[in-house]
Amino acid sequence: MKPDDKRIWEKLTDDNDRWRKKRKGKEDYQTINAVIDGNTTKILSGLQTRGIIGTITGTIASGKESGVFLAKLGSKGKAICDDLSVGSPIVIKVFRTSTLNFKKIQQYISGDIRFRKYSKKTRNVVKLWVEKEYRNLHRSNSAGVNVPKPILVKGNVLLMELIGIEGFPSPLLKVVPQEATENTMTAILAQIKILYQKASLIHADLSPYNILIKNSVPYLIDMSQSVTTSHPKAKEFLERDLNNILFYFSTKGVNSPATETIFNDITMNELNSD
Repeated sequence: MKPDDKRIWEKLTDDNDRWRKKRKGKEDYQTINAVIDGNTTKILSGLQTRGIIGTITGTIASGKESGVFLAKLGSKGKAICDDLSVGSPIVIKVFRTSTLNFKKIQQYISGDIRFRKYSKKTRNVVKLWVEKEYRNLHRSNSAGVNVPKPILVKGNVLLMELIGIEGFPSPLLKVVPQEATENTMTAILAQIKILYQKASLIHADLSPYNILIKNSVPYLIDMSQSVTTSHPKAKEFLERDLNNILFYFSTKGVNSPATETIFNDITMNELNSD
């Protein structure tokens, strides 16, 4: 755990519970360590008080739009996760409320029929963005796609299953180039196909940076931007995802098929129904 993280988690376990008693004000939205602001701290503290989460044990990753942390389950959280077949520890994904690129994410929200009406106020857009990832993960998991199981969402905080072994997070495809094999490529393309045909979703930002590899099996992550197949830019996003994956494997010496071939295979059902 980084020193700044330790300071934040000590605040969360402070017995005087000052975060939840303090009145909401401007200081609530001044970010701590660029990820955890006062409002987020209240949410995490509330989850601990309710027994959903227990000890937050450290940082998995810190990105431009979110921070990802590892946490043990509380007693109530264990009961919830038993029903989902999710074990402890779990992942807490905290979306940054001050650095999200709202202009960029509008294209993924405005064309999604699930969110036809939404407030464009900053806090509301952040909540919607987090809810969008929760719903996309739930929909993908129900369709049989390899994704983390979502547990719950609260404000800008998302709890989900840890993809890992014995409490240790699985690595990204990008950092395990030895996994860049034809079998892995084929498995990823199969996941994209299931996502499209069974969940009616397109990842829309797929790359080696958001695919985890667990026991040589790929898992798709970071799905806030994922859109339905009815989105106006659905085909464009699908083609971009395929280009990203096929290009990556080609740079690793894997004999990759043409994007058009895979694209047509994935969208075949639509073509046949026309």
